This record gives sequence, structure tokens and C-alpha cells, in this order.
Amino acid sequence: MNENFENRLSHFQKVGAGSEAVVYRALLDEKIPVAFRWNLESVSAKNESAKIDDGEVKKFAGMATILGKGILKNRPFSLAEYIVGISSAEASPMPPKIAVKMLRKLCGNLSVMADAEIFHGDLSPENVLIDEKENPVLIDFGSSCVGTPRFISPECLEGNAATEKSEIFSLGALLYFWISGEPLFGGDSLNAIENSIFQVDDYDETLCLRSLGKLPIEIIQKLEPLWKGTLRRDANDRFEDLDELDECLEIAESELSLDDSPLSAQQELIWKNHLALSIREHETGVRHAPEEFLFAETQKSGTFIPKFFKKCFSNGNFFPILGIFLFIFILLSFIFFLKTNSPDVETVGKSMLKKTRSLESEESVENDSAVSVRGMMTDADSNSADE
Repeated sequence: MNENFENRLSHFQKVGAGSEAVVYRALLDEKIPVAFRWNLESVSAKNESAKIDDGEVKKFAGMATILGKGILKNRPFSLAEYIVGISSAEASPMPPKIAVKMLRKLCGNLSVMADAEIFHGDLSPENVLIDEKENPVLIDFGSSCVGTPRFISPECLEGNAATEKSEIFSLGALLYFWISGEPLFGGDSLNAIENSIFQVDDYDETLCLRSLGKLPIEIIQKLEPLWKGTLRRDANDRFEDLDELDECLEIAESELSLDDSPLSAQQELIWKNHLALSIREHETGVRHAPEEFLFAETQKSGTFIPKFFKKCFSNGNFFPILGIFLFIFILLSFIFFLKTNSPDVETVGKSMLKKTRSLESEESVENDSAVSVRGMMTDADSNSADE
């Protein structure tokens, strides 16, 4: 597929841009919406590769399906299923019950992947989308630990590969962000952030949440077991696996559900309405974004006709399309024949005028003859009278 990759993608509209990459909504084969993520930084690659996987792609619930990846024009890219939704960073802060429920879904999906020895490695608010049904969807799936600094585990900062334990740490940091709207690990530089993460055992997440003054203390206290099993420097001090984390999340969700106060219900309704509105506005913005031509030499210079005919005459459509063209040709030929063998308006007009004048001339002659006859008869009558 390498040689046809650029021709298979079209209608690029920018979704967003960051410091590392630009993301576009595009169409694959003119009909399938996809997310095309193209890195800004070039890499040196002797064998440039660009491939779309048309085979059986292994799909996991809660993860945007990866359709292709590689290097295009010396820049890494990835192609994935397009998700209608917004970044969870834009949907934060969330009501605690919604955040816990959201993390439970994410945890269950990651557990299935972990059973297959597959780990995301870069869990962060930006890499979790929330769709129209309020479900979390993972994007930018990776197989190595390249995580976002404020959400990466200590062992991954030390260069180790992603594991189930490192995913648990990142989920704890993600949950804190979703509830508070702020990252737990601060710092103006990468070194400062790394030092904060390495000192995580000194943090009191409950106290940090109380200092924000956004939540009642009784709600905050119900979250304490989650921090103790996720945000720990030593991986052995965390939950044993994602299933154990899910059990703790289930307990927290059950306890938070006991809060049926009107204020809690109102906050959840406001959040859901905000989510729906944000998704609509985001999609409207994407639809109205100007189309960009990333591969100008193939997309702007007359490729429509070849692509059109390729599409028309593929998949067994040759004879039906040929029949349509023949029918149109015969119809146009018939119309042309009638037109060329039918007198035009000017000719018809002249002919009618000529006939009219001829009739008028004949009528004049007849009148003159009648007058002459009447004259002769009048003369004869006069002669008879004189005699």
C-alpha cells in the first residue's frame, strides 16, 4: 500500500495542533473518517514507509482502532479511527462520581489489553477522549513508556518499559486531574516535575483536594484508598493489578452514589450538558475548518479524474457504468439528430411569411378577376337597355 497511501487520503481538516504533532480529520478512500496524526519533527529514515493496514485489525473496547503508522516524508505519522468527542482535559474538572465511573471503564479496558501483554504507556488527559455517550476512548496508543511527564510513573522516568503497575500509577494521576482540574505534580520544568513524581510518597492527596475548596470533606475521604493504591513511588506498594484497582473503584463509586443531594445531581447535569455542547461545538469547528492539501502534488494536480475512473471501474462496476455511458451517448445523439433535421425558427418564419404573401397575391388576382367580370356584365346590361 505504500505507493497508494497519499492517494487514499483526502479532505484534510485540522482538528488540533500541539508542540509535537498536528492532528487532522481526513477521509480514507473518500468515505471513511480517520484521524491522521503527523509529527512536526522530522526523522532521518533511509527507507521511508507509509502503510494502511487493510487486514484484520485487533480491536479493543475503549480504544481508537489503529489503521496505520510509519514514516511519511521523513515525519512519523499514525492513522486511527476518528472518534467524535473531546479531550478529557477539556471536560475537567468532573464530579467525583462521574470521574470514578469513567476510570472504572478505562480500567476494565486496560485490563483486557494487559492480559494480552499490551500496555498504553502514555495515559494522560489529552490521550483519553470522551465520546457522545460519556465513554472514555484511548488514543495515541503506544507500546513503550514515552508518557506525558506529569502522568508518567517513576519507573518509566527511569527508562523502564510500561507495565500494568505503571499504568496503575498513571490512572491515579489521571483520576486526580479529572476531579481537581489540575495536575498533582507541579513544576515549571521537566526536572521539577520529575522530582515531584519521585517524591510522591510525601504527598497528601486528600489535603491537596481540600485546599482547593471545591469538594466536601466527606466526599474527598471516600477517595483516599484509591490514592494509597495507585500513587506510590515503589510499584510493589500499589494495587496488585488492574482488577484490584477496579474493585476499589467499584467501592468508591458505590459510596459516592449515596450522595443524592440536589446539589450533586445539579453538578452532574451541568457537566453532562457542558460535555454535549462542547462536542457539538468541536465537531462544528472541524466541519467548517478549511480543507488543507498535505500532499499538494497528488491532491491538487488533476488526480480527480484518475481517482474517479478508478472508483467507477473497480469492484465489478465496469459493465453497469459502461451501459450508462452508452445510454447517455445514444440519447444525446438522438437529440442532436432531431435538432439538425428540424428547421429552425427563422426558417419556419420565413416560410410562413412567404406562403402568406402568396395567398394574399392569389386573393388579389381573384378579386381583380371578379371586378372585371362584374364590369363586363354591367356593360352588357347597359347595352341591352339602350336597344
